[in-house]
Amino acid sequence: MKRFRIFPVAVASFALFVAGCGQSQAIGHSAPTKPASKTVASNKATRVLRMGATAYQGASNLSKYEQQASTHQQSYEAQIAAGTAAEVNNDPQKAIQYWQQAIKIDPKKGNPYEYIGNIYLEDYNNPKEAMTWYKKSITYGPSYDYGWYRVVQLEVQFGDMPAAKKYAAEAAKVLPKGNKVLANLETFVAPKKG
Repeated sequence: MKRFRIFPVAVASFALFVAGCGQSQAIGHSAPTKPASKTVASNKATRVLRMGATAYQGASNLSKYEQQASTHQQSYEAQIAAGTAAEVNNDPQKAIQYWQQAIKIDPKKGNPYEYIGNIYLEDYNNPKEAMTWYKKSITYGPSYDYGWYRVVQLEVQFGDMPAAKKYAAEAAKVLPKGNKVLANLETFVAPKKG
């Protein structure tokens, strides 16, 4: 099976604006001053750990967040945090279950759809299924900028520049001017010089 690889340009662009991205912001944590992401080599696809991931690492943290999710079953934030802990601790199926519960609680937030898409892309090497979830993130949470980023990023990787440009133009209609993600989308679809 052919492995799907992220273009180096996509990774570089992603690293430029990742400050403020990821699950840690979704649950109200402030952005740390450490580097935005860390790549961990494994037998699986390359995993990018999001900001604040260290607060979720380890069996005791996983247990803590799962207990909170169990105690507060209707808490969107508790489900997101438990999913993040499961993902960080290499249990993608459990992460998906928690994030699907968060979607049931509040289906109009784009981030859990993106997080599930990230699992399919990074852990299961299934960009087609990832795209399905990324598109849900912009359908149900159109103001969620990282959903737009992921859709445009994959369209570029699929080689479908007309679709990438279409989604970047749609993002420009719903995201505020000056949005860092929007600026990065424009670099993805700008004509290459040289």
